Amino acid sequence: MFVRNWMSSPVVTVSPATSARAALELMTARNVRRLPAVEGERLVGIVTKSDVEAAIGRDHRRGRDKSVADIMTRDVVSVAPDETLEGAAQNMLQRRISGLPVLEAEGVVGIITESDLFRALCAMLGIGEPSARIVMSVPDSDDLLQALAVKTQGLELRSMATYRNLFQNRWEVALRVRSTER
Repeated sequence: MFVRNWMSSPVVTVSPATSARAALELMTARNVRRLPAVEGERLVGIVTKSDVEAAIGRDHRRGRDKSVADIMTRDVVSVAPDETLEGAAQNMLQRRISGLPVLEAEGVVGIITESDLFRALCAMLGIGEPSARIVMSVPDSDDLLQALAVKTQGLELRSMATYRNLFQNRWEVALRVRSTER
């Protein structure tokens, strides 16, 4: 699975010259929490709702309004549309950020957020499909696919997620199989 299949697009952007108040109004109206700042087609920064709220709160007492350029993060971490979801998720976790602008050449073509990753996870796990969930453990010493083939014989497998439990030397497996109710 790739970023291009799960990113939000088209992405809502702002100019760095946009006032912080106008950016907050746009975020509220479009129900987004971050806005890439662009000059022409080129990404020059990103601003989050919490950045804007903090700036407005501080500057409200002084009676002035900052621009997006005053508060945006300039060293923006981005991702390409052909990056894997795993790569994007790992990048977000390591850097402790909740969204990445998606760039093709220098243009912003989308944004991938934690919410997009949750939607992808739900789809990968088959959540929402008519199915039954089966959970099992397979010893690390066993051939995982062979053990699953034996244990799931006769079932119509819809999705499978595994992770290795290093503390117990086992593979934990969550399967979705076709439900008999349609």
